Amino acid sequence: QPSPLCKLPAWCGVDMSELATADADGADSPFRDSPHGAKVDALRLLKSRGGNAFRMRLWNSPCAAGQCNASRFAHANLTNVLRMARRVAEANLSFILDLHYSDWWADPLHQAKPLAWQELPLPVLKRTLRAYTRRTVAAFVAQGTPPAAVQVGNEITFGMLWERPGEACARGGRLACAGDLFGSKVDLAAWRRLGALVDAGMRGVREACPRCEIAIHTSLGNRIAEFSSVGIGDWYELLLNHTTSPSFDRIGLSLYPAYLAPHPSSRPASALENIDALASLARRFPGKRVYIAETAYPQRGTAPPPHRFAASPLGQYEYLRAVLSRLAQALPEAQRGGVLWWERNESCDDALFSPSGVASPALLHGFVHGRLPRHYLKAAEPSSSRASADGLRFMAAATSGAM
Repeated sequence: QPSPLCKLPAWCGVDMSELATADADGADSPFRDSPHGAKVDALRLLKSRGGNAFRMRLWNSPCAAGQCNASRFAHANLTNVLRMARRVAEANLSFILDLHYSDWWADPLHQAKPLAWQELPLPVLKRTLRAYTRRTVAAFVAQGTPPAAVQVGNEITFGMLWERPGEACARGGRLACAGDLFGSKVDLAAWRRLGALVDAGMRGVREACPRCEIAIHTSLGNRIAEFSSVGIGDWYELLLNHTTSPSFDRIGLSLYPAYLAPHPSSRPASALENIDALASLARRFPGKRVYIAETAYPQRGTAPPPHRFAASPLGQYEYLRAVLSRLAQALPEAQRGGVLWWERNESCDDALFSPSGVASPALLHGFVHGRLPRHYLKAAEPSSSRASADGLRFMAAATSGAM
């Protein structure tokens, strides 16, 4: 049975945007639920193991400026994302559309305008953004797969649709051009520009799909120790103050143990402590669900500090279950938005599948209610594990069914 913490509208799922590349669009799955098991469809496996959501990124025109291999990233074009939405619907999972508004990665360090939009002045850019969003979301509605939610931008911590190098900041939606993100020296002119762009995106979503939820995703979950939950709340408050369309529904935060900013005192940050701080964020925005839009933890390689969980299959499972548990403690039920695991491909250390395609304990048991099979503990060999005493106590609770 799914975990009580994985009941819609709280999402428990993955972003496996490159799935169609890995499994030939469902025709040749490399995935198994055990080393000697039969091949299984990853989406149906996710659903059978308590998952309920699948997020996928959409790029305007992948690699249009030659910055990447267009065939390698064809999964991110509209035709293929529409195809994946149909597969997700067939698997009875909620589909979350992640609009990057770029031809390549959009993240805290990269927010390049699509090639086709680079010459547009800001007023025209706003109209173009709104029309593109409306037309794109309408395509999903028309084929009978309306998204459960649309992310207007991806990790827009420092804005989106940035100006090109050498151009004036006012030609795009970059934040902190002549001041800070928030606080006494905040750059309000930059916020007005970003707010107008986000507003255009939200209006486009509502025009095409009035029932679709809207999520605003930043990487600020990584920076709670640095900025405090008050600073994170100030960011979302500034966005609200500079948009006029019906408000967004969800606050999405990336939270990666490997990328946490330290405390101002240089004390290492903790992902779980950052989650605890979300309680005050929820109180500040009582009508919005808060979710972890991206997270991951290695099942091999090196564990990120503070090394609470081993870089092992069991350590990865421990981490996911701890995140879900701490979210439940920090957030009232009406504001629990869930957690999405970000998986680039199976060669990465923090993937939910091994390089040979075998599902990890985190995928098989992280989203379900009940005991972890004891054979996982026997294989863990605690005497040689780097897991801390906290991690071993957590495993004891998991195998007893306490979680």
